[in-house]
Amino acid sequence: MTLLDVLVVALIQGLGEVLPLGASGVLAALPMLAGGPEARAALSVAAHLGILLALMLYFWREVAAMTVGIWRLGKGKPDGGSYLFLHVAVGTVPAALAGWFLFDLVFGLYGPLTVGVVIVVGGLLLLACDKLGVTVRRIEHVGFIGSLFLGALQVLALLPGVSRTGITITIARLLGWERQSAARFSLLLAIPLIAGHAGRTFWGVSQRAELILSADLGIAAAAAFLAALLAAAFMMAWVERRTFLPFAVARVAIGVGALTLALWMK
Repeated sequence: MTLLDVLVVALIQGLGEVLPLGASGVLAALPMLAGGPEARAALSVAAHLGILLALMLYFWREVAAMTVGIWRLGKGKPDGGSYLFLHVAVGTVPAALAGWFLFDLVFGLYGPLTVGVVIVVGGLLLLACDKLGVTVRRIEHVGFIGSLFLGALQVLALLPGVSRTGITITIARLLGWERQSAARFSLLLAIPLIAGHAGRTFWGVSQRAELILSADLGIAAAAAFLAALLAAAFMMAWVERRTFLPFAVARVAIGVGALTLALWMK
């Protein structure tokens, strides 16, 4: 495993977990990166920790509001932070349960060619739903059924190429969420799910091999942190006034590239 491998994997995960691109699909289409499964799993844990810190830093106001909200909820005096916490918690449950019990069953279920098709289709769906969706809803307008529904959609992200952020934003736009609210809620949902995925992967690696902290893991965490922080800031600023068009186009381009690589390597 070279330093270039480490940086490429970390950057793909940092950008792909935040932007609606699909990090798992890109990595599945590039099986030659990062050596064997143990090395990739260790890098995944480090990168996810970096992404987690980046999202918590970027959304520190929401995280602080939810933390205070938990305390106020316990006192029977819920506020906006309390309800935001409940919406995120409700949306997290379906994907968390599915990820815990089904991840090993669906991991590697299909090859790079199918992954490329899924990435392209996801980009086209994002483009269509963003154009068709009217902007009538914000996070404050959504009930718990809506949060549960959007959270349940993230179960599909267990399949490589189906972006967790992408599927949430796509359907939220179709349902009339404003773009910033769709992006914000998808990334807030990502915080506990990324933490859970990192913990589960760490536990699996620790049971199969001796854990050794290395400079490579530190580099992966730092690179993923920086990539995720910049990606979150860019996307949130972009969609304040513009559409998801460049992200959809980028996703289609990535999918076409993955398809081309898969066909060339056959």
